[in-house]
Order: sequence, then C-alpha cells, then structure tokens
Amino acid sequence: MAANTGNIDLIQSRDLSRHPFCTHGPTLLFKRYDTGKGESRSFYACSAFRNKKDCDFFRWADEKYKEGRDNVKRDTLITHHLQRKRYHKFKKLPRCGRHVCCSCGLLMLPGDHVNHKPPDHVLRCRVGLKLLKRPSELFVPLENNKTFAQYLFSKKSVEFIMETLERLCFSSILCVGTPRIHEAVQQKSKAGQTSLKSFLLDLDERHGQLYPPSKYAKYNMFNNHFFEDSGQENAFNFLKDGKHNTVIITDPPFGGMVDALVASFLKLSSVLNNYKQQLCQDQENISTSERTPILWFFPYFMESRIVSQYPGMTMLDYKVDYDNHNLYKNEKKQKGSPVRIFTNIPPEKFVLPKDQGYWFCNDCKRYSSKENVHCDACRSCTSKDGTTYVHCDICMRCVKPSKVHCYTCMICDLKDHVCGRKAKTGCHICGNMDHKRRDCPTVHEKKVQRKGKRKRLRDKDDSHNKFLKTTS
Repeated sequence: MAANTGNIDLIQSRDLSRHPFCTHGPTLLFKRYDTGKGESRSFYACSAFRNKKDCDFFRWADEKYKEGRDNVKRDTLITHHLQRKRYHKFKKLPRCGRHVCCSCGLLMLPGDHVNHKPPDHVLRCRVGLKLLKRPSELFVPLENNKTFAQYLFSKKSVEFIMETLERLCFSSILCVGTPRIHEAVQQKSKAGQTSLKSFLLDLDERHGQLYPPSKYAKYNMFNNHFFEDSGQENAFNFLKDGKHNTVIITDPPFGGMVDALVASFLKLSSVLNNYKQQLCQDQENISTSERTPILWFFPYFMESRIVSQYPGMTMLDYKVDYDNHNLYKNEKKQKGSPVRIFTNIPPEKFVLPKDQGYWFCNDCKRYSSKENVHCDACRSCTSKDGTTYVHCDICMRCVKPSKVHCYTCMICDLKDHVCGRKAKTGCHICGNMDHKRRDCPTVHEKKVQRKGKRKRLRDKDDSHNKFLKTTS
C-alpha cells in the first residue's frame, strides 16, 4: 500500500491477528475521509499491494462478515520445503538441461517446459551451478511492481555497507528486503572473507528455491507476517543466536507506508531485545532506550516521517547508489541519488568514503557530503538534497538555493511563485485550512465522548454488581 496520501489514513492496531486475512497475511485498517463533510468510513485492505490486479481484497469495517479466516489463508501453494526439493533435483540435471524461466522466476524441471515456452516466457538456458549462488544475477528484478520495487544496490554501495558493518563489529545481519546484501554476505562467508552471518526476510518467494530455511523466510514487512510457522521459528532462532551483535538492514519499497513499516521493525526489535533480557539476570541493567541497531534505506525527503515515528533515528549524508534505476545513480543525476541511510546508531561511528568527496565536520562530529557546507548560524551541516543550502537571515534558517526570500509572503519560496496563494491542503474532517485531520479538534472531542461513555457504562456495571452482592 502507498504511504498516507489524499484522504486516507492508516489506523494503527495492536493485534493484527484480529483483522481479516488476505493471501498476504493480516490486512490493515484504513480510514477514508470525505473532504469538508466531516464523514469517514473505515475499511480493510491488503497490507502489501495497492493494485487490485495483485490483490483485490477489500472489506468495509462496519460490514458484518463470518468470523474466522479459513476462506482466505496463505498463498504458499508451494512450501519452502518443496521449493528446496525442486532445487536439489535441478542441481542434479546436466548443464544442458538446467533452464530457468526468467518471467516466472522458476528453476525448471524436465516436465515444466510445456508451460514455459517462448515468446510468452523468457528462458535462460544452460545455467551454471555458480550462478545459483547469485540470485540477483539469475532472476529478473521485479521493478514494475510497486510492492516489490527491486532496485539493487550497486557494487560500490554493497562494499561500503559491508565494510561499515564489519568496522562496527556486528556479527549477524537480519536482511529485510535487501537480497543483494544477503547474497554478498553468503559469498564472502563461504570464501572465508568475512565472519558475518545473515538471514533474509523477503516477500519474493523466488529466493526460497536457492536459500535453505536457515537462510531465508518468506515475510511481509508491511504487517510483520511470516507465511510459514517454520520460517518464523528459523528467523527467531537466528536472532536468538546473534543476540547482542545483530543489526537490521532494510530497503523497503519507497512507496511503502512508513507507519506500517515502523510497527513491523519495532516488533522485530522487541523480539531481539527479549532474547537479550533472558541473558541478563538483573533486568535493571538493560536500558529502556536500548533498541536494536537498524539501517533503513529511504529517500531523504521522507526524513521527517521516519524521524518522528521511529525514536532515535538520524539521517546520514551517504548517497546510496543502485544498479538498475537511473534516478538512483550518482553519476546519472546532478544532485546524486536521493536515497540515504537512516539509523539509530550514532552518526559519528560511520566513516564515509573520502575519495567520494565526504568530509568530517568537527563541529557536527559527523561526516558530510562535499556540497554540504557547515552553517555557523544554524550550527549544523544543513543540506539535504545534494545542493549547497543558503542561509536566510530573515527566516533564520538555511533554504534550498532555488528559493529566495519573498517580503510579501515573508517566507523563502521559488522565484516564480504566486504571492498569497495558499496550498490546497487542510482538514478533510471539518474543512478548515489551519490544521490537518490528525490534529482536528472534532476527532479529539469524539474520542473524549466515547471514553466518557465507556467509563459511565463501566461505573454502571460496577454499581449494579455491588448492589447484587449486598442483596445476596
């Protein structure tokens, strides 16, 4: 699903297992607002897909339906165990008989050729065994799908991430939607070039053919759903073995809901923290602010959403480079890639490559990009988008170089902006333009009224129970 846009909000739920299920796990609850009318209606929809062609599940929350979820369960028609059996049969075939359907991502056995013929299917023939260790080269990335959005890290970015994790003395990596990092760890580990261990959680079930259950589990990061109980058990065992030296690395689709992603990552973090507490006899020694280290790759313009919803997160200046996307390649864009690393690890611990122009700011105690000049007035390196920001003495802050101060609007804006024009945003509930729907006083009043009504009902029940006790 997309991030919160237009007149739709995600409604957070403590227990998603009470929600109806679609084929991608428990659905999420959304609320749709009618602009200016003050009316809203909640509905359940797929957590992962917003295109009805991929998942057409939709149900109004106020409609009655039969309890249970037996009619819509899991889409693991082929379990991980069966995928591995196919893999071992595939390996035993002679090279002349080892073919892969790139369209379906299937390791083809002799009987599969009937249903996978060109031109409807693109085949890769005579696949060598070494290529089975490099899924990112074997399978075609699912770029068109907004849920998968498989844009793969460049070799330069992978090397930087691997070197950084080793420098920070991590031993285990939980890769949530980062198959190329997982692949690099597996290759270097087998060659004896690293002591790092990794486990891949990914919605793309093609990886289940190549990775054993101890290395991969099918997982939906938008609702923290494991498609097989064995997959969850293996993932938790990996976290248990890693304990204090585990880091979560995630590269979600950039159209994904930050609210839902944060909820899932915090749940994975809590699982690991529970294992840490089990090792500590005196639980008072464990800081309540301690969280599992995480590296989250996301565009810089989502900084406010991530920082506000995930406690302790900061954005690094490192521009993450991708192989198969022109907008995310540093050499293809004047400002460089817009993707950054968000982390709850102290920024000063990250050593960014000086040969790429990064420099250490003694005032900020962290590395900045070459165009990010320290501002003495703001007391920080203020650039976000790959340009050198300019300080405005009137606004008392740094702004993008494309903006100038407008003495009519009394703000910094684009040179060709129309003075006095207000953005067409406001509250979808009451229609006022001075606040957003999340801050609408109407919603707050309704919540207070509901709480008061529930309290009066409880008090009434308590008084009735006391009366029955005195008369019995």
